[in-house]
Amino acid sequence: MRSTLFVMSVLGAATVFAPLASAQPPAGDSAVKVQAVYGVEQFPIAGVTADVTPCAGGAATTVTTATDGSATYTGGSGCYRVQVATPSGCALDGDAAQQVSTVPGITPTATFRFRCA
Repeated sequence: MRSTLFVMSVLGAATVFAPLASAQPPAGDSAVKVQAVYGVEQFPIAGVTADVTPCAGGAATTVTTATDGSATYTGGSGCYRVQVATPSGCALDGDAAQQVSTVPGITPTATFRFRCA
């Protein structure tokens, strides 16, 4: 009985201290996540396009949300401006642009909420 309790406590401690799997970009990369949702339930919207541009200026990169309502832009650390296009039949709740800052290992999310008919 004692050995069973000891083994169970060791296994429990191992799971507490084990590294967690996450949806973060690989170490050294920085990313911006764009999320498009609608309704009170925040249902995901696929096919929403967003331009991701460095705050200091430069070329914009366009990303499109997938069926889960999200898209990810992987770039360097720094400040980015995310500008979303409103899908037809929907109205945007809030600003069409958001500014986010990235650092390696942390992925900020620019969430855009819509009201759709």
